[in-house]
Amino acid sequence: MAYQALARKYRPQSFRDIVGQETTVRTLQNAIEQKRVHHAYLFAGVRGIGKTTAARILAKALNCVHGPTSEPCNECVNCREITEGIDLDVREIDAATYTGVDNIRELRDVTQFQPARDRYRIFIIDEAHMLSAGAWNALLKILEEPPPHVIFMFATTEIHKVPATIISRVQKLLLRKITLEELIERLRMISKDEGIEAGKGALEIVARRGEGSVRDALSLLDQIIAFSGRTIDAADVATILGLSDTTFFARMVTLIAEGDHGGILDALQEASEGGRDFKMLYRDLLGFVRNLLLISGGANVAMLALSPEDLATVRSAAERFSYTEILRIANLLLRDDETVNRAEHQRLAVEIALLKAATFPRLRSIEQVIQQGGGVAPASSRSGYSAAAPTKTRTLPAEDEPRAANPPRPPREARAERTPRVNPELPAAASGDIGELVDRVQRARPLLGGYLISAKSMRKDGGRVVFVFDSSDSFQAEQISEAASEIAGIAATLWGESMTVEVVSTDQPGRRADQPATLREDPVVKAFTKHLGGEIVEPKTR
Repeated sequence: MAYQALARKYRPQSFRDIVGQETTVRTLQNAIEQKRVHHAYLFAGVRGIGKTTAARILAKALNCVHGPTSEPCNECVNCREITEGIDLDVREIDAATYTGVDNIRELRDVTQFQPARDRYRIFIIDEAHMLSAGAWNALLKILEEPPPHVIFMFATTEIHKVPATIISRVQKLLLRKITLEELIERLRMISKDEGIEAGKGALEIVARRGEGSVRDALSLLDQIIAFSGRTIDAADVATILGLSDTTFFARMVTLIAEGDHGGILDALQEASEGGRDFKMLYRDLLGFVRNLLLISGGANVAMLALSPEDLATVRSAAERFSYTEILRIANLLLRDDETVNRAEHQRLAVEIALLKAATFPRLRSIEQVIQQGGGVAPASSRSGYSAAAPTKTRTLPAEDEPRAANPPRPPREARAERTPRVNPELPAAASGDIGELVDRVQRARPLLGGYLISAKSMRKDGGRVVFVFDSSDSFQAEQISEAASEIAGIAATLWGESMTVEVVSTDQPGRRADQPATLREDPVVKAFTKHLGGEIVEPKTR
């Protein structure tokens, strides 16, 4: 007889053989015993956890010669034919190819006939989420009022794609992922039946890579047996699956935290030379970071299911970071998980993801930014008002010279970065003093310093400091006017004499920017006046 894969050979044939789905099994068995069998079931869950298997076993239990029974006998002709997939009254349909409206109409016509031999005519529709919207609509009426001899069973890995109108007409059964302990025990039993000597560490690695799917885990075990023969150890599993050890991941996380881009690329090159699968490497790295979170968060060590050696490595790595730092690293890595999984060039995707995460040391928390006054970078590096830096000068137009209507404005970024224009009549030292004043204001009040940057020009004139703003920057001018006394205090400290601050608008000669007329010209106020009929009754000077 031809070889049969482990996943097929050890597929459960009765409810008692199903692993890790006690709730679903008990629900179905009680429904049979109490004669409360629903006309339509929807089995939902991740791949390889027993959705279609549970539907088949339910079909056998309902159509068994000795049934309906809570456990099929698997010996009668009905049970055997359903197991082999040749029963005329139990049809398994692949929704991926049986997806059109015409197919569903044909199926609906078949439901009108009595079963050829069995008790029920059963339709098992696998990957049901692949049905088209038209096909679902064609099923609505028959799902709501089916003939008494018809039962529908749907299986899907993506229940969110099933229309709500369908879900409301079926009994929904959610199958959970198999736990690590249950999966290890299942692999151990199958290995024993197959005469395979498998170490616990090797089975644990296979179970972890199975990610809660019995079928995936058995497929991996089949591959490892083909490589190792009758004896399996952890080293063989690592060779086949391309696993990276815990020490490697501890080193990788440390390189990310240190922002060592070159070290990260070197480590990935080593992994490539070792034949590692980059998609699996990235997923294992996420698992390692999760272990760091559990350790740092004070979780029970049993949740990690690590060997004593690996546990010591994880503890050592966790002690290098605070809990907040581990959370931030995990978040940075998790953002690119889907990109890595879908990328055609997986190595490049992993390199980009890790190099992006390596920007971690240069990031600062919101709390730190707030404590430093809201600045994103040191003021001296952003302001451009350094006293030592040379300043460009230009001749200012006379303040009483009319300006053209609606002058073009440079982009906000350009206005924020430009060097302030300084009165050329002032000595060079005074020009530098103006830059120092702006620098000090930015250190004391970063937001206020940002408004100063918008000034068209600024100058020191005896015991006063004059800031000139375009009419389009009236809001910034008003903010500077409100803080005039504070700026004057900083200026007095800088120059050692009593100072005053004056804010001037260039569009109306001789008028101060803090006078009431600016309120009437504010674009927001104008919009309210135009569209809402607003009127300024009593303009006030701030």
